[in-house]
Amino acid sequence: MTMVEIVSSKPLPVPLVKEILEQLQETLGDNHVFLQVLDYARRFSKCSPEQAHAAMEKLVSIGFTEFAAAMLINLMPSDVEEAKALLGDIDGGYEDEKIEEAVKMLSEACGGGEESSLA
Repeated sequence: MTMVEIVSSKPLPVPLVKEILEQLQETLGDNHVFLQVLDYARRFSKCSPEQAHAAMEKLVSIGFTEFAAAMLINLMPSDVEEAKALLGDIDGGYEDEKIEEAVKMLSEACGGGEESSLA
């Protein structure tokens, strides 16, 4: 068995994980665990990889950490109260106005399916 060394890591939303896994499918496609993870990523991606990447950049630019931004994209809260409950005290908490901006932006970016975009 070959050992793999992890040289770096960063939080990614599920749609970006799905994109990476689909690129590796030809190489790792017969691995049972790989196929389970790919299936999970396909089921739980709530927007396209492009939308997730743009949303991640926007959320980080307005002050969310990469971890909080990935959580918001993965869970796609429908309102501020849900987002606050999901984020809790992560990173010391976020202001209601910032959370409201994030929820609105996510709804616009990913709420309308593949045609949605970040304005």
